[in-house]
Amino acid sequence: MRNTTSFLPALQNASGSFDYPLTNDYMFRSLCQKSNKALRGLISALLHIPPEQIHSVVITNPIVVGEACPDKEFRLDVRVELNKNTVINIEMQVANLHDWPERSISYLCRIFDNLSHGDKYIAVRPAVHISILDFTLFPDTPSFYSCNKLMDEKNYHIYSDKFALNVLNLKQIELATDEDRKWKLDHWARLFKATTWEEIRMIATDNEYLQEASNVLYDLNADFNVRERCRNREEYYNVIRSFQSDLDMVKDALALTNQKLDQSKSELAQTSSELAHSKNALAQTSSELAQTSSELAHSKNALAQTSNELAQSKNALAQVNSELNQSKNALAQKDLEIEKLQAEIARLKSSQHADTDSV
Repeated sequence: MRNTTSFLPALQNASGSFDYPLTNDYMFRSLCQKSNKALRGLISALLHIPPEQIHSVVITNPIVVGEACPDKEFRLDVRVELNKNTVINIEMQVANLHDWPERSISYLCRIFDNLSHGDKYIAVRPAVHISILDFTLFPDTPSFYSCNKLMDEKNYHIYSDKFALNVLNLKQIELATDEDRKWKLDHWARLFKATTWEEIRMIATDNEYLQEASNVLYDLNADFNVRERCRNREEYYNVIRSFQSDLDMVKDALALTNQKLDQSKSELAQTSSELAHSKNALAQTSSELAQTSSELAHSKNALAQTSNELAQSKNALAQVNSELNQSKNALAQKDLEIEKLQAEIARLKSSQHADTDSV
């Protein structure tokens, strides 16, 4: 490519860091509006269109460079009409608010709705939303530059070429493909990330569009009003980052709390299960105790009955013993009477013998 641009003398001699790189969305917006050539070079690299095929690039939402934005949340996307046909929305985004897929689709739908009243749908102009991100949108599948279209998920047939989402990831420059490098897209990404004039000159050497962007970047960094607007945007994004950091901390704390809650629920469920098991065991023990008590009562009744029968037996035995004692007494009386009778008989016999002897 024949280089028709060269570095400004001041830029050629500049050294050290500068305050506002192209990742500052106001600086990026200002550069696109200040230099149509730089914008054409960027679009050529992003859409893989040779510069000579880009006949016109018109920004349809211009701002007055250097003037304050209506508010700090003012969107600084660049809406472009390419070759009086394709509608392009380019946006620099450095803060990850975790909603970019939804936001970018919403932005794309707005520019895709470009028919005038009475137009046929076939006349809708192609719409491309280009995200330039300083964060990785999908960490599980990182890429440097992706072009996303509506597609049949089975046979990969493109549903329409008129609806596209392109994403340039400034955090993954090392993943640039040969095709990306062919179109100098990795050079543009490095230019966006550069923070010293030495880097700028090294990156933009031998490319007129990159050199044009470098010259405009140098001039804009020297413009007091532009610097003020860039500083406001930096402050705004610092607040956003701080808020996002606090929000992430709250989310982490909430996730930890939910984890602990789930663990407590699991422990509670286990405790409830153990309690139910204990209740069942207690109910079984109570049932066994009731059965044991019933058997004990039955045994007590049987023992009482046995004791009663034993008492009756003792009474009967006592009565028998009494009768036996009476019989023994009567027998002793009889024995005594017999002894007396025998003694009397013996006496009588003795007396009779005496009488006989005397005769």
